[in-house]
Amino acid sequence: MKQVKIGLITDTHSNLPALQAMLAEFERQKCDEIIHTGDAIAMGAFPKECLDLLYATKNIKLLMGNHELLYLKGIDNLTIPMHPDEAAHHRQIHKMIGEEYREKIASWPYIEEKNLFGHKIVFCHYARKDNKFVRPIVNPTVEQLDEIFDYIDAEVIFFGHEHHPLTLKGKKLYVDIGSLGCNHEDYAKGTILTVSEAEMTIEDVKVPYDKQYLFDEMEKRHIERGDFIAREFFGKKR
Repeated sequence: MKQVKIGLITDTHSNLPALQAMLAEFERQKCDEIIHTGDAIAMGAFPKECLDLLYATKNIKLLMGNHELLYLKGIDNLTIPMHPDEAAHHRQIHKMIGEEYREKIASWPYIEEKNLFGHKIVFCHYARKDNKFVRPIVNPTVEQLDEIFDYIDAEVIFFGHEHHPLTLKGKKLYVDIGSLGCNHEDYAKGTILTVSEAEMTIEDVKVPYDKQYLFDEMEKRHIERGDFIAREFFGKKR
């Protein structure tokens, strides 16, 4: 039976070992395509290495996230000033990436649309209003998702940004993939979408990896606000 299998990841946030683990799993499961729905960079220790690996991966689609936009715009060009500590972190991350990826990232689209066996499916980082990403809603209701995604015509919408996986059915089926590498668990998080003429299945994928390596490199590379980020976003114990 003919089918299409797509590996989905979002919000890698410079976590190279998590990205390596999930891409290996997608290869093992013979995914036909991979879609990364934004925020490959910032937070972790490996912003450039993650971009290098994503660009070296076959059959991958890279979508724009808010952290890629921040890299393109630059800290000094924000209309609302950022806290100095946070700004220092992002300046460091942007310097680690350098200028090599600026033109490439500028070409990333905000949305990917597919029609698979009659199913209209959309992939994006998050909802956008007035050319800006909507502020992520923690524990959203169906009504809230129906409202912020009302401009998208689709049966299913896959997205990220809020970092916590969820699946809710409203006017559309909403699937937050959950952050690949920016979570408090000792596994990388992804999703495999399989669509055929007979059915559509959505499978959560969890792959263990060595998170301590990430913490060690954040310390070794003197990541700005590194200890706070490691504890609050990656679950490092005090």
